[in-house]
Amino acid sequence: MKTQEYGTVKYIEEMDKILDDLDLMRKRLGRNERKERFTISKAIESIRYLQRKARKHGIKTGLLEDEDGDC
Repeated sequence: MKTQEYGTVKYIEEMDKILDDLDLMRKRLGRNERKERFTISKAIESIRYLQRKARKHGIKTGLLEDEDGDC
């Protein structure tokens, strides 16, 4: 897997795929694995934070367009 440039559309899409994979993994875990579900949930939160940070960087540097008007 080739690493994409930080803040590009492809970078954001790659993070979306990772988030989808983690969410699917978390949903497949049962009640007995609640600690693991929690750990995956925290990882998802962290990746979402990093994704927002990358999106802001992309908008600031002109790699992305500001769609929401919040930056």
